Amino acid sequence: MKKEKSFCLADYRESGLLLSLPASPHETLHFAADELKTHLALAGYRCSVEEERAAENGGLALRLAGPGDEMQEEEFALAAENGCIVIVGGSPRAVLYGAYRFLEEHTGIAWPTPEHRSVPMDKPATITGSRRFKPSFPRRGIVLESAETSEYALALIDWSAKNGLNDLFFTIELWERDAEQLRPELAKRQLRLTLGGHNLGRFFPTAELYPVHPEWFALAGEEGVRMTDQPCYSCEAGVKVMIGNIVSFVERELEKGVVLRTLSLWPNDNKRVCGCTACREAGFIAAYTGFLDRLRQAFETNGIEVNVEHIAYNAQLEWRMLEDVPASSELDTLIACWGRNYRDSFEAPTLPRDVRFKAAVDRWAEACETFGTGWTAFEYYSDYWMLTSLFPPLFRTIGEDMAYFRRIGATGVMSLIVPYGKSVRIIREEIEGQAVTAADAGREMDSERAAMWPNLYVFARMSWGGEETGTAIDRLCRHLYGSRAEICRVKLERLSDALSGLTAYNTEFFKLRFTDTWLRTDGEAVFDWQPAADDGAVPRARIAECRRALAILESPLAASGPSSAELGTTDSSNKHAAASNSSDDSATHKSSSIEPSADAAELTSYYNFVSTKLRSILSQSLGQLCAIEQRWEEAATHWREALERESEIDGWDRENCTKWLEAAMSNARE
Repeated sequence: MKKEKSFCLADYRESGLLLSLPASPHETLHFAADELKTHLALAGYRCSVEEERAAENGGLALRLAGPGDEMQEEEFALAAENGCIVIVGGSPRAVLYGAYRFLEEHTGIAWPTPEHRSVPMDKPATITGSRRFKPSFPRRGIVLESAETSEYALALIDWSAKNGLNDLFFTIELWERDAEQLRPELAKRQLRLTLGGHNLGRFFPTAELYPVHPEWFALAGEEGVRMTDQPCYSCEAGVKVMIGNIVSFVERELEKGVVLRTLSLWPNDNKRVCGCTACREAGFIAAYTGFLDRLRQAFETNGIEVNVEHIAYNAQLEWRMLEDVPASSELDTLIACWGRNYRDSFEAPTLPRDVRFKAAVDRWAEACETFGTGWTAFEYYSDYWMLTSLFPPLFRTIGEDMAYFRRIGATGVMSLIVPYGKSVRIIREEIEGQAVTAADAGREMDSERAAMWPNLYVFARMSWGGEETGTAIDRLCRHLYGSRAEICRVKLERLSDALSGLTAYNTEFFKLRFTDTWLRTDGEAVFDWQPAADDGAVPRARIAECRRALAILESPLAASGPSSAELGTTDSSNKHAAASNSSDDSATHKSSSIEPSADAAELTSYYNFVSTKLRSILSQSLGQLCAIEQRWEEAATHWREALERESEIDGWDRENCTKWLEAAMSNARE
């Protein structure tokens, strides 16, 4: 029998540690040993590495679970044995997870953002016996829609492994650009790769095929024209060509190294469904999944061991793409509910569309259980396009969502990253038709570090079992903000309360969002705001939401809470509060006298930016109401205030505020 003994890392600061590996270790075990050696050195511990060396007093051993350990593939344990610390896992990847968890819990080193933070502990906790760690979902990962550089994707791979995720989903376009750099980084961490997204055009090129075979493309209505941006999934000839191209692509990919595990090909991102007789009789989902099932069979015929997944997704609010559940299926399902109100958890919706989302997911979960297939919840906790520059911390919602998905049988959870740069291009280039220049790159505030990565950290922690949401938030704040953890948690909670409900306007104002102040829609068309065409409903909604959010952010603090100075609200907030009209008076705050850490300073800057931006949108919207009623002098006053705030934050609305201020002054003179 193994003799258990307590182990405390601090006892070996002077003598150093011997890290032992089994003979001929897997590449990922070698990588885990290198990571331990590197990061233990950051915490002040010397560490040497040897293979085939028995664990001994003062040692640290990495090993794979044996037959008697009864450990699942991604389960790991930290155990004190014979005066050593042993990290044992059901796979090399699980051992790597164990190495990172050991570093977090016993040196204070953790990675809430891609830039790791080292917070050495004065006295690491003593390990006695064995503690096991097991994920709640077999599939846990990130979907990266685009990246400006390969470095962004590389950092995401590194961060994902350090935080216990196992699946990276890249678009085929991104993968083909950066695969040579990304493939070895996935392999040495033993991470899984999913490829896909809205990339069917890669295998069904419109320019080449449409002039010769327009019948291979979707029909607009029953007697309309053929559409170039969606295949007809019932057309056997077209589907055969598409499947052949996909099989060839996957075979070439697998020859370069086996990291591809799942192919997730989605319909093009529009709400158009084919109106041909076959597609109408089958229904969109049945026709689309029928195509993918034929692809799955082609993989089996060709000996390709890659899973094929379909998406259920209300593309551009086309509910048939989400709500129609087939009678049978052998495909795994990715379920994406676009347009949620993230103020509410998935289990407890209050808005009608969120009730509808829950009903659809419940039906899919029940169907997948009947089919014997898996399903993954696809969420938007890190989507900069959806969540905008007013990016809300969503910790409570994430925790409650994950608990619900686990209860109803989800086998996976994924969160989409649409980075700051991509978000800017969507609204400026794709919707407004304006080129984004290099000078535009830093406009407003890139809040990925302040809000997006904290969301992802909590998401990653909650994808594992055994931890409450509050504990995950405590860890996040301790690792990111150090001595200012309590103060910063108050800020994050206020930002969540103030901003999470703004996500409801993604569908209320579709295709636009709460922050797109000067645009309106007419069906599918987007046009510039005009007073004569506006009934005032949109600016009134924005005014009400801005006032509600500002009341949260700028309200006096409870006597038992941190002081105004500790919250770090700057004098600029006072200026903005004083500049608002009399109905929007708010408490003023003193400037911080505490020197914050870099991340605490970043959060303070974001908190102040949010207040400034909300004040700006409030003034813009008040001006719009005045202009609709042809009260041009009052409109000019509000837009002058908005322009001042936009200039302070280099806001995207600066040019429109200038334009309409000049128009208001001209109309006032007349």
